[in-house]
Amino acid sequence: MSTAPRIVADRARCVGAGQCVLTAPELFDQSEDDGTVVVLAEEVGADDLDRVREAVHICPSGALALETGEETGPLSTTGRAGRPGA
Repeated sequence: MSTAPRIVADRARCVGAGQCVLTAPELFDQSEDDGTVVVLAEEVGADDLDRVREAVHICPSGALALETGEETGPLSTTGRAGRPGA
């Protein structure tokens, strides 16, 4: 039994750049109070997976992660911290 990948957001780390909202507006929003990320749907469907990976990758503060049954962590295999040479 596999579980759907999940979006993990560290709001304390978020700088409110909004790149995630531009990349996947149906999955991300920004708080009206401080502009930090709001995850609208934690579980990621297959149709949205590539866009979520892109949002994780381009997040300037590294506040987003994609958690799967195989990998977990901020920017695990798709973002800055997970890329060799990043």
